[in-house]
Amino acid sequence: MLLRYIKNSVASHCVENVPLRFGQRQLSMGLLDMQKVLTREDIKSSSIAYAEQSDTEWSRALPYNSLPGPSRLRLIKEVLPGGKYYNVNMMELNRLLRETYGDIYLVKGLFGREDTVFTYNPHDFEIMFRNEGVWPYRVGLQTFNYYRKKKRPEVFHDIGGLVSEQGKAWGDIRSKVNPIMMKTQTIRENLPQIDVIAQEFTKRLESMRVIGDNHIKCNFLEEVQKWAFESISFIALNKRMGLFGDNPDQKALTLAHNMALFFQFSYEFDVKPSVWPYVHTPAFKEFLTVYDNITDITLSYIEQEISELQRRGNQEAKSVLEKLLKIDKHIALVMVMDMLMAGIDTTASTLISVLYMLATNPEKQLRLREEICELLPAPWSPLTSENTKNMPYLRACLKESLRIMPITPGNMRTTIKDLVLSGYQIPAGSNVLMGVMPLANTDKYFPKSEKFLPERWLKNEESTGLRSKNAFVYAPFGMGPRTCIGKRVAEMEIETLITRLIRNYHISWSGKEKLKYESNIITKPCGEIKFQFEPLR
Repeated sequence: MLLRYIKNSVASHCVENVPLRFGQRQLSMGLLDMQKVLTREDIKSSSIAYAEQSDTEWSRALPYNSLPGPSRLRLIKEVLPGGKYYNVNMMELNRLLRETYGDIYLVKGLFGREDTVFTYNPHDFEIMFRNEGVWPYRVGLQTFNYYRKKKRPEVFHDIGGLVSEQGKAWGDIRSKVNPIMMKTQTIRENLPQIDVIAQEFTKRLESMRVIGDNHIKCNFLEEVQKWAFESISFIALNKRMGLFGDNPDQKALTLAHNMALFFQFSYEFDVKPSVWPYVHTPAFKEFLTVYDNITDITLSYIEQEISELQRRGNQEAKSVLEKLLKIDKHIALVMVMDMLMAGIDTTASTLISVLYMLATNPEKQLRLREEICELLPAPWSPLTSENTKNMPYLRACLKESLRIMPITPGNMRTTIKDLVLSGYQIPAGSNVLMGVMPLANTDKYFPKSEKFLPERWLKNEESTGLRSKNAFVYAPFGMGPRTCIGKRVAEMEIETLITRLIRNYHISWSGKEKLKYESNIITKPCGEIKFQFEPLR
């Protein structure tokens, strides 16, 4: 299918009715383009100090329309049956385009989508991040804004959320939730319960282990997704869903089912070319029903929590949800929905990647186990904020896994000013995809890049010569003000379950082939996922 990153961008960007400098290109506002128009005040407020690119540098740069890349006709031809790009996954498609057109190229928008510039030059990454401002603009999911602002405005009250809001509206929400979501101490207040969930998962795994060959008699990915949903539900809703038991919450099962459908539909309508802004097909109407189900169930859980808080009286807010509700009920709803939508497949996929890296590198797994056993002499000793402070090798394993296989292959931003990237004029309002993943997997930036070497992230002599000095070629959670808001939560959840599994099992990979991935909204393990869990004696 067509490129993942050909999405709608920021609407017509003008200042006091005078278009910004676009060379031969000017953006136009689409029928349902919900992005906020950039004003002179936005640009002034967003800009941060950086060595300005001079008019001379701009005039010497090659024009935007001379960027290499496939024509629209050629792209359509190549993605159809018989074409070079037919039925290849997104990571492979990006690799083929880069192989053909070089380290910077332009993919022209189709069917109302905007152009996207792809760059694999870390100097361009630095220019982009240093010029993104305090309110970075990034292409969001168009269906989010449509549903929340047009379809259900009575519920969301014009709040699109951090995924799709831009400019000051985004900055206002982010400034309110940052102290809750990005403060390690606040998130780690949930560690005891997250550890309970990890222990329950580990003991459940034992009940599904085949005695003798140590395989798991279940769909392992689905089980890990249940763990991720159970964990993020507690963080977001202050509620256990009971997915590991015989009688799980039926609303929770419905919610989980609709979350899975959301990713499928979002790929169809937010990523691939679609006529939904003009015609609501039966499939799109089904997508809106999925949105309704997620919204209504989430809202019912929040209403239950509000009733419980009122019953308990005016007490200090402890849970993430309580703290969000003290800010604003509508912001709380949006944040809870976004945490649930973004916190299941992403966390589950990363967890499986880390397990795979450890399973195929037994000497690294052994070193990690030694670190864990020192902190937990008994297998089921509780994890605390205190005893998890000193786990450098565990965190190095997570970092190294995310270097090799991040949850997304790159970072997208929309330029808020004219920039020169790799010698080309890139006008304000251009979508730019920075391809971090391929660079992080090359020896130029990470020596012995094909090897899983957690040591490269340790703060001692072991890391000498193994880690890139360029900070812009490793950004699995993004970078700058728009860094992933769920970073602290995901790290805590993954570190906790890895600790429990490595403390209780020797894990090996028994698949006939290497772990495979598919790439649509995120990079996700697929195909045969076959681990063996041998209990430690």
